[in-house]
Amino acid sequence: MDRRATLSSLLALDRPLSELNQALDALDWSDQPAETLRRTHLAAVLRRYASAELSAEDVAQWASLVESREDLGFEPRHEEAIADALFDLGNPDLQGDLHDIVDDLLDALDD
Repeated sequence: MDRRATLSSLLALDRPLSELNQALDALDWSDQPAETLRRTHLAAVLRRYASAELSAEDVAQWASLVESREDLGFEPRHEEAIADALFDLGNPDLQGDLHDIVDDLLDALDD
């Protein structure tokens, strides 16, 4: 799978995290954005959590994978909201249980 397809799969979280992690590890390092993380990607993952399709641990692992990618850009004019949400999702020890913050995160992404 090429870089763009791998990153698209990561953003959609349409494969198991272990498979995504392996596919990402196989990519050469690049700081050139090949795909764009949008608020809709974050909201979709949060809604999957809210419907019990994903666990809080799944969401934290996904956010950490996304946050570490230099080859992902952020939706223009929403970079700060996206970066803040990723930080919150990837650092549950600092931000509290996802169950307690999911509604606030979804609201912040809607602005």
